[in-house]
Amino acid sequence: MKSVNYLIIALTGLALLLAGVEGQAAKKQRPGDVGVGDDWKQGRFDFVFDNHMDTHVQLKYDEDRSGNPEELWGSMYVIFTDSLGNSLGDDPVSGLPIGRHPRGASHDEICGTSSMITCEVGWHVEAIPAAFKFLFHGGVNGNDHGMWMVNRAEEATAPAPGMVIPQPFIPSHAHWISSESTDSRAASVSAACDKPNAGQLESAAPTAVNEVCQGWFMELKAVHAPFAFEHGGELIPIYPGEDLRSHLNIITNYTDSPVVPITPTR
Repeated sequence: MKSVNYLIIALTGLALLLAGVEGQAAKKQRPGDVGVGDDWKQGRFDFVFDNHMDTHVQLKYDEDRSGNPEELWGSMYVIFTDSLGNSLGDDPVSGLPIGRHPRGASHDEICGTSSMITCEVGWHVEAIPAAFKFLFHGGVNGNDHGMWMVNRAEEATAPAPGMVIPQPFIPSHAHWISSESTDSRAASVSAACDKPNAGQLESAAPTAVNEVCQGWFMELKAVHAPFAFEHGGELIPIYPGEDLRSHLNIITNYTDSPVVPITPTR
């Protein structure tokens, strides 16, 4: 009889666990594709970074009971046609259709408004608050995502809390917030970090090089059918699943005077 009771208890616990998982999954139903006339950054997915990231993400912002940032989650978008409705073509190497992020008003690529584009969900996003040190934007392979340096573990000597690769988590991307973000830390953003794009973090005074900025560690899961993501002069084949390719910009060590000259790989 005891073994039966233990089995009942175990099955009940498993059922409650599965119900909790299903409830969490339902809670995190993310926004879908966005065509002309569809809402963009409406309702609960209205978080803004106050920089170029806002042209291609819809994210929900959660705080803890003390009002501190706790989590972002939602969708990241790509487009497969330009503002005139022309296909971006196919990758000559992989044969996959080319997609890239919409670039905003300056290119008439506004999700929900531009008549010739549909913003399609390329990735699901999970993100947790972080801090990281800005290094550079341009490199031997050209301009890319801004590169950020973090620690592998919390250290007393770190210049700011939160500068550590979190676990359990699979972050591949770090992105900063600017001063008009809806993040509760926005009021403390420095002038060095208060820039609209990664290029200006590197080049516009006051430069953010060697400065710690506030932002988010982002875990990306590709959900679109395979496509070639166009970014930074590359065409990157993307397949459904955890993505450590497309937006990778986190490093743990850096020198501005390498012993061996670094040459491009593309």
